Amino acid sequence: MRVLLTGIPSYLQRTVAGVSGAQVRHRPYFEEVRTKKDLIDQVRKIANTGNYLIGEGAANSLKAHDVTYVPFWHLAQSRDSDETFAALNEEFDICVFASANLLRPGYSADVEAEVFRRLDMPIVVMGIGIQRKEGLKDALPAGTQAFLDVLRGKESFFLTRGYFTAEFLREAGMKFVKPTGCPSLYYAPAEMRRSLGALADPGLAEAQKISFGGYLGSVADTIVDAHALLKPDSVANYVIQDEVVAYNLGLPGADDMPAYDRASARITAATEYKHAEKWQRKYDLLVFFDTNQWRSWVSSQDLCFGRRFHGSIIGMQAGVPALMIAVDDRMREMLEFIGFPYIEAAVWNRETNKKAYLGNFLSKIDTQAVIDRYSACEANFRSALKHVGL
Repeated sequence: MRVLLTGIPSYLQRTVAGVSGAQVRHRPYFEEVRTKKDLIDQVRKIANTGNYLIGEGAANSLKAHDVTYVPFWHLAQSRDSDETFAALNEEFDICVFASANLLRPGYSADVEAEVFRRLDMPIVVMGIGIQRKEGLKDALPAGTQAFLDVLRGKESFFLTRGYFTAEFLREAGMKFVKPTGCPSLYYAPAEMRRSLGALADPGLAEAQKISFGGYLGSVADTIVDAHALLKPDSVANYVIQDEVVAYNLGLPGADDMPAYDRASARITAATEYKHAEKWQRKYDLLVFFDTNQWRSWVSSQDLCFGRRFHGSIIGMQAGVPALMIAVDDRMREMLEFIGFPYIEAAVWNRETNKKAYLGNFLSKIDTQAVIDRYSACEANFRSALKHVGL
């Protein structure tokens, strides 16, 4: 099967040097990230470094086939080119579109509608989800409705992040809809099971090597978490995903100033953001543009803890136990589908003795039930791929 993979990319998109028709050229190196401008530009290219896991998981699930990642920006820029789409339709048998929060009030999928209208092949939309479900049916943008109309008229398959998205798409008239979870969940299944098997340990509440994730620059929640769990002489490790472009985590100074150490993945420049003055611990801010480096670093940690889904999944892919704080509909849908233990943000935030609460929560996890649920979801994902010929 000749697969055109597009949509959310893996970190390997950083090697794309150019695209012409159905041909993609790669350079044998990554662009250097050293200055403030380099750092912000690289985050902006993917919008959220956690997205690398979605693209990587999608690509990995297709490795039995002849797969070419064609950047979606090339499809978008070429949508008026008959020659380009003739080449694509000749070169590929099926298109897999790696997706995430496409169904949301604030995003109109006009371009996606135009692109998929021109692709003469089956379309698999993998990992699609809803960002905010309240009132979505009435608030769905016209472009996204057009996107659904195009795919309703084609041979299309939707592998959703969870049950609510699946129900929404079925009501919209989509023929093949199957909840499978985010493809990142199945990138390293053995390590995921190892992570889940290690989570029911109340001693993790005393861990001092913790990978934190959240929304630094917007709210102080993760700072509070670090103070509650870490000893005063510990160093808090916080992994940034999109804060420098979405949550006002600023780097004062000139664009060409040194700001990033590639070897350690640390931001070395001064930063400024809301609530920064509340820190009472030393801390490192890290950002990764290579998922292998991210997994290598996180394997040195004892626990992943926080309010970002993929910031925890990367730890689980390295076999590190992870516990998420559910902050929105996106996380809840994914967590409830896969059956991973989690704590509601409203519950966690009001706990006065967080360390004791965490230890008690971990002690009550039914490890075997969680692993069995994960294994069933993985089998379901593989079955869905087989059903569509992948």
